[in-house]
This record gives sequence, structure tokens and C-alpha cells, in this order.
Amino acid sequence: MNWIKIVVFAIAVLVFNGCQQNSSKQNISKEEYSIPKGSYQRNIKGVVSIETFDHYSRSLKRGYGFYISPKTLVTNLDLIKGSYKVKVAIVGTDDYNEAAGYTAYDIDKNLVILKTWTENLNYLHLDRSIKSIPDSIAGLYRKSRKIYAPKFAVDKSEKQDSIKKYRLSKGSYGGQPAFTYLHHLLGIIQTQKEGKEKVSYLVPSSEIMALSKKQMKEPVSVYELRTKTNKVYPSYKSIKGFRIKTSMGNIDIKLYNQTPKFRDNFIKLVSDQFYDSLLVHRVLKNFLIQTGAADSKYAAKDDVVGWQGPGYMLETNVVPGLFHKRGAVAASKLPPERNPKDRSDGSQFYIVAGRVFNAEELKDIEKEKGIKFTQKQIATYGSVGGAPHLDGDYTVFGEVTRGMDVVDKIAGVKTYAVDRPVKDIRVYSIEILK
Repeated sequence: MNWIKIVVFAIAVLVFNGCQQNSSKQNISKEEYSIPKGSYQRNIKGVVSIETFDHYSRSLKRGYGFYISPKTLVTNLDLIKGSYKVKVAIVGTDDYNEAAGYTAYDIDKNLVILKTWTENLNYLHLDRSIKSIPDSIAGLYRKSRKIYAPKFAVDKSEKQDSIKKYRLSKGSYGGQPAFTYLHHLLGIIQTQKEGKEKVSYLVPSSEIMALSKKQMKEPVSVYELRTKTNKVYPSYKSIKGFRIKTSMGNIDIKLYNQTPKFRDNFIKLVSDQFYDSLLVHRVLKNFLIQTGAADSKYAAKDDVVGWQGPGYMLETNVVPGLFHKRGAVAASKLPPERNPKDRSDGSQFYIVAGRVFNAEELKDIEKEKGIKFTQKQIATYGSVGGAPHLDGDYTVFGEVTRGMDVVDKIAGVKTYAVDRPVKDIRVYSIEILK
């Protein structure tokens, strides 16, 4: 009769374990997770490290994503947007390959699907059978040749109905996949800043599936994502000007309607708080001051900055009648060797402090550049001053209306070899004046 006792005991253990599992998987049907969807050892082969680059092959951001078909992968849009080139490699390898482009994106859900030239048969399957999210999920990453699957509690009370995001109990790496304990893919992890804290969310695989159905047949360059937005920006008609708040004082400027692309781009960047905490990274003594370089935000004292903008450039637009008088606001450029199409930087601009030029000097500049100054230019450069030798080469798109004393003060600071101020001068923010 011992065998009867053994069978009874085994049944009791199975019932107890089943109760334990059911208590940790509320609202999950047995059918949804009855069959394991692989293993972590297999699934990790579908996860990729992603690195983005600008026009000059300088690294911008790093993150994660994962394959959802042999040649397509999903990741977070904010990782890719603003880049010129994207490279991916299976996690744990250094075999990076360039992505062919994107085939679908969703701004609200912060998702983008990329197509790759290389094929990966170890892609993760989007599970159509999953109808609900469990109370806890497992992440997945590789470190030192080992696979880790940390557990995260899911807080359903913070579900965002329109976007279907679920807040997680602790932070994780954005772009990584999330699974059940039986290796079912549940979705992608996203991180966002809330105050001073970084919070992680789970976006369910159902959202990825919906996006995958909207894919284009041919990939489009990721560079085109830089201008994609559904945000409504203020109309230039409602804006009187801008106040640049720096650590040395405020400078008020207004923008010209004759250069609409530069005007609207500036409104967008200011609205997105792009300029907040950037340095006035370049000062040419009593000549000009320059800011807007993204690589200056966290720059250390000896870092060389001024090479990074928002990830795009604008076609230079020299408008007759808009010239480099004292107080002029103009778009800067990278050197010709890095800017063969002679385009203007997407965010960097300079303000002219300048000096007064006499008639002889202006004639010399005309001869050297092969241009002819108007009577208005001659009168202005001879009385107010400016930088006439820059005319015809850069887009002037605004002017200072108040705070030239601050411009002069900044233009007079001590600099070192790369024209960077010895003591950091920071742009706290730029405020829209209405």
C-alpha cells in the first residue's frame, strides 16, 4: 500500500504548487501560459544592443531593442530620433551592423520598428494569446556571459488607458523585452523621467503587434524621424520674442519672419527645452558669443565641445537686407571638411558683439569677398558696428532687443585655446515672450 501513499502525496504537492502559482498570477488563464515559449537562453539571442550616431559617425546614444521577425526589430523611438545612423548587435557580441531604416513608428507610444540588412532567426514571437498582464514580470539581459532575469512587480493602478502602459516597481533598461516566468514575451520596457526620478513602464506586445501591421514595404532613413512630431508648438504670431537667461544675465531677442524655417525651428527647440543648461561654449573676444551645442550640457572642463547639434542641419538662407550688424543673431556652421553641403547647424547660433568699421575697411572686405554693401549696411557698420566680413556666408535670423550689455560682458571674458570661456557660462533656459 506504500505506492498508494506516494501517489496521494504527489497529488497533494501538485495541488499545493498549483495554488501557489495561481496566487501569483492573478487574472491569467491557464491556456495563456500552458506552453513555455522557449527559454531565456534562446530569447537572449533576439535582444540587441543599439548605438546611434550623428552625421560624422560620433556616438550619440546607446540602448536596447529586440527582433520581432527575421529582419525587423522594435525599440523606443526616443533612442533613435535625432540620429543619422543606427547600428545593432546581438547582446553579448560586438558584431554591429547598420540598420536599413525604419518601417513604422508611433510617437505617442514611443515605439519604432527598424529593418536590418542581416537576418536573425532567433526573433521573439509576439504572443497573440496573451490577454492580460500578470502581477510580476521578468526582464532579460546578459552580463559577463551570464543571463539575468530580474523580477519586477507590475502596478496596474497606474495603467494609462490610451497608451496601455503599466508602471513597474523599479527601474530597468529601456528597450529591453519583458517576459512571464514561462518565457512568454509580454512587451517592451520604457523609462521616462518624472521629476528627479526615472520610472520604468511596460508597453504590452499588443501595442507592438498593432504597430507592426502598419509597416511600410520599404525602409526609410532614420534621419527622417528627426522632424516627426505630433506636438502642437506655439504660433510665431503669438510670440513677441525670447529671453535667454544666462549665468551672466538676460538677453532678449526677436526673430525675423523672412527666415521662417529658422524661426519655426527655434520655436520648436525652445518649446522642447533643448537649450536648457547648455554652455555659451565659444567666445571670440569683442566679436561674438555662441551657444546651442548639445555636447556642452554635461561637458567637463577640458572637453572639446561644439560639434553636436540636434541631429540635423538646415539649408543656409542668406536674405538680402538681413546682415551682421551689432546684436544680430545668426546660425553657425561646422567647418567645410565636415559640412560639404554648406548647411547651417540645427541648433547652434551666435550673437554679434562686433565693432565699428571705417570706409576703408569696408571697401577691403567688399574687394576680398566680391560683394557690394548697401548704403544701409555701410551706415550701420560705420556707426553701430557689427561683423561685415560674415555677410553672405551665414543665415541671420534675428536680433537682440535688450541685453547687449550682457552680450558685451560675455564677449569680454577670458578664454583658452578652443575659444571656450575659462569659467563656464551657462544658458539656464530660454523663455518665450508673448
